[in-house]
Amino acid sequence: MATVDRRTVLRDLEGDECPWTEECSGELQREEYKDTDALVCPDCDTPIVRVW
Repeated sequence: MATVDRRTVLRDLEGDECPWTEECSGELQREEYKDTDALVCPDCDTPIVRVW
């Protein structure tokens, strides 16, 4: 099992296009989601990545 630094994962994916639906064209932004670090799409309000 590999250990991954959560900050690296969030940094590497921040700014990517939302993969949730084809209709959504938002860019992932770093936010807190339910008290965890996350990447959230501001257009569809979907947490794409959460780390804790």
